[in-house]
Amino acid sequence: MHYKSTGDSCVLNARPKLTCVPQLHLLPEWEMYAPEKFCQKLHVSPIIFDHLVACLQPHPIFYNNSHNAQLPITVQLTIFLNGVGHYSNAATTDDLAEWAGVSIGMMYNCFKWVMITILRHHNDKIHFDLLDHKDQEEQTRLQQWVEGKTCQKWCGGFLCVDSTPFNLFQKPGWHGEGFFDKNLNYSLAAQVVILHHNLHIVDYLSACMDTKRFFGGGQWPWADSAYAAQTWYVTPFKWP
Repeated sequence: MHYKSTGDSCVLNARPKLTCVPQLHLLPEWEMYAPEKFCQKLHVSPIIFDHLVACLQPHPIFYNNSHNAQLPITVQLTIFLNGVGHYSNAATTDDLAEWAGVSIGMMYNCFKWVMITILRHHNDKIHFDLLDHKDQEEQTRLQQWVEGKTCQKWCGGFLCVDSTPFNLFQKPGWHGEGFFDKNLNYSLAAQVVILHHNLHIVDYLSACMDTKRFFGGGQWPWADSAYAAQTWYVTPFKWP
């Protein structure tokens, strides 16, 4: 009998299931009394988290006709934000699943469902079209903000660009040396285009592309000192 049981289960000595204590129940308390801990875990403020929930909740992907209801959208978004806000050993599937008190399969499903919903809002949230009336009004407000912070001569600069590297797991097999950066890592460089009065991201593109399509005559973006001097954007002045 013991031999048959061992053969069926392929286990000689069963190991008791380890105790797993999730920490999700701490988030409401942190949201009220320790928002800095809330931000440290999810990398967004409680206000932004509530706004994301309101935007994502109507999507039908979070509802089904099964007797086994899905996890609440707040829990699914929490798992997603905790995962994308960490990296390396702090973002392993085992660690995230243990922290949330769910299975690895459920964690993957939460990532998939939340990402599908976020992509649905992509074109509504990330855009800047000089021919669009609302974007023209936003540009006017931004130029007035710049003028108030500096002077009228500088109000032509109404966007900011910033580039950041995304480290790769290993050296690419095709043109690998071309991905070796100044920080001695293999990486892909990308840049974001933002409105600097509210830090709203309006576009993102590869660092080899320029942003001249956003500007007309007498207009330019602001960039940091990592950018080389060009005629179509302004960088901080340096001593010779």
